[in-house]
Amino acid sequence: MPDLDLQRLTGKIVIVAPHMDDEALACGGLIAKLPHKERVHVIYATDGMKSPAPIIPGHDKILPDLGKTRIQESIEAMKLLGVSEHNLHFLCLPEAQLRKHLSSLRNLLRDTIRAIAPQQIFVPFRYDRHPDHLAVNHAIVSDFRQGDMEAQLIEYFVYYRWRLMPKRDIRRYIRPQFLFKLEIEDMAGQKRRALDCFTSQTTIYYPWQTRPILTSILLDEECQHPELFLISNDSSAGAAVFSNSVLWIQLVHRLEPFLQRWKYRIGATLKRLLQNDVRESN
Repeated sequence: MPDLDLQRLTGKIVIVAPHMDDEALACGGLIAKLPHKERVHVIYATDGMKSPAPIIPGHDKILPDLGKTRIQESIEAMKLLGVSEHNLHFLCLPEAQLRKHLSSLRNLLRDTIRAIAPQQIFVPFRYDRHPDHLAVNHAIVSDFRQGDMEAQLIEYFVYYRWRLMPKRDIRRYIRPQFLFKLEIEDMAGQKRRALDCFTSQTTIYYPWQTRPILTSILLDEECQHPELFLISNDSSAGAAVFSNSVLWIQLVHRLEPFLQRWKYRIGATLKRLLQNDVRESN
């Protein structure tokens, strides 16, 4: 697997993040290592109002200013990595509903990217598992196919842990010639400090939560290992990036998010009931 050559990332760079924290999780080390931070722009697609999301809808309450809190978290995280608030662009489309707002998403992304005129655009992986991530990828890729964007397209990874795949990591099924790694040991502490800015995700933010969205174990792992990127070209469209197990990958891609969602919801509900029983018995 070749190294990502930062010297080849010339001119302006746009990182399109479906949610506040995706940019730091997948590209925090990259941003920290890039010279001339004034050329780095981040576009956030959603409004931040669905994470943490209620475990029991209608019962668990969220604060009306959650979105503003998460915007401020990204501003602080990017400041730590050297990116000015002036280079952060918030589209504020409804979180977890980007597929219902594809037309608005495409138009807003297109207009913002044209105004920036980047040489590279970083987007979520085409087989990511969150619907918002997939919507962002599809919106950008569709404009590329129509010739509406002229830039190098590079995909990053957030939801790459797949429990139903034998190798547990979807990146291990991608042909090595398409993957590029960036060693971030020298920036691991800086990336971790940036991730710690996302208090709404890294702590139990509401009393009804049973665990943080981003656990310490996950954050440690994200900061200890290289960041991987897929550089797109005509020979790597769609599932052509995979070396094997394509049909199983496509099945798991649809099935596992559904199973994990219900596993978390049932597990969190049972854990809460047990905690309530313990409190009442005391």
